[in-house]
Formats: sequence, structure tokens, C-alpha cells
Amino acid sequence: MTVNLTKTDMDSAIAALKKEGEERAVMVANTVCIFAPDVPASVAEDVLDGMRLMNLSANKKFDKETQQREWYNFYNDGLGKFGWTLTGAAHVEEAVDKDTHTLATLVPEIVSVQIGHNHRLNRCVKRSFEVIVKTPKAQQLLEESAASVSGKSSTVQISTCEMSPQGLPIMHMTSVQLSYDKAEKTAGATGRTLDKSNTRVYRASQQGSFSIRHFNAMREAVRLKLASQAVDILALDI
Repeated sequence: MTVNLTKTDMDSAIAALKKEGEERAVMVANTVCIFAPDVPASVAEDVLDGMRLMNLSANKKFDKETQQREWYNFYNDGLGKFGWTLTGAAHVEEAVDKDTHTLATLVPEIVSVQIGHNHRLNRCVKRSFEVIVKTPKAQQLLEESAASVSGKSSTVQISTCEMSPQGLPIMHMTSVQLSYDKAEKTAGATGRTLDKSNTRVYRASQQGSFSIRHFNAMREAVRLKLASQAVDILALDI
């Protein structure tokens, strides 16, 4: 990855996570994580740390383009060990029903169908991708980390996290993969109109609840492992 994320980017992202009472959006490579105002700062950090470590670990082991199922099974199994109980993850093909769709408009539309058009975080999903298109560093991070080595697929994941009425962190994760009949260039892909004749779209969706008590036992070990990794978090001003 050639995008130049700095310690300042990291510090800003961590500071954003700590803003309780506000909607927060943070990118981890090709994953856009959105937290509702009622998610405590400590919970947001725990959730993001587990996702970061599993994303890094899965990327080292598998190629999402040729080993998509293996990647997701490994990723989901790892999240389970960190305290997540997940259901779903079916990969189904989605219709591209507009000639004007871009990645930045298609992904929020797919997410809104999965979580419900009236979900309180829908606006944040849409706004996050509007910000990404207008922010060169964010757009580059997404495009470089989403694209496969061959250039024949791109995978973007969106995770929305909120608190249940019982006070448990719950999350809906949607993964969108664009598969191309011929390789696509990466730069500018987020805001570029999709070539419907060259593109197939697949979606995998999961819902999960998070056990804070379960994660307590491994929090320090996870953070120590992440401390040795490259800077990989970028906040989005939504």
C-alpha cells in the first residue's frame, strides 16, 4: 500500500472514537466502521481493535479474490474468539439497476436495504462515502486496500455498530465485492461510474453481538499485537 498514513492520522482516528454522544466513522483499510452516539468510547475501541487485528491476519493468509470463502471463514472465526456471535454471511449476487451508479453510491444503497432504510445510521453510511470521494487520502486508502492484485475485483466492507436496548454492542456487517470481467484501474474507482457490462456485484451480510466481558481477557494482547503493525486507521469527518 502506497497511501501515506501518519501517526497524526492514527491519533485523530483514536480521538474520534472517544467522542461519545456523537456519530463516528473510521476507516480500517477497506472497511468503513460507523459507531452510533450511544456506543461508549471503550467499546468502540475494543470493537475496532478486534476487527483491525482479524483484517490484518486474514489478509496475510488469504487472497479475497481467489479465496473469498476462506478469508471470511477465518475472519469470522477470529471475531468469534474475540467475543462476537455472528449469523449470516451468504454471498449473493446483486443487480446494478442504475446506469449512473458509482462504488460510492452503490454500497450505501446495498447497506440501506440490509439494515433498513429507516435505520438511524443510514445517513452516516451515505455521508461516509461522500466524504471518501472528496478526501484524497481516504479515497486512496479505500481503493488500494479494496482492489485485488489482478485488478479484477474490489471488496469493501461496512460495519455499523450500536447498543441494543439491553446495553449490548450489536453490529451489522455488509461486504460488497465488485467482480470485473476485465481488470479495472484503481485510481478514481470510488467516484467513477460503474461499467455494468463489465461488473458483477456480490454481497455478504452478517449480524452480531459483542461480549465485552469475553474481550476483557485478551484486550492487552490484541493491543500489543496492533502496536507493532503499520498505521492503518483514518477518521472520516461525517
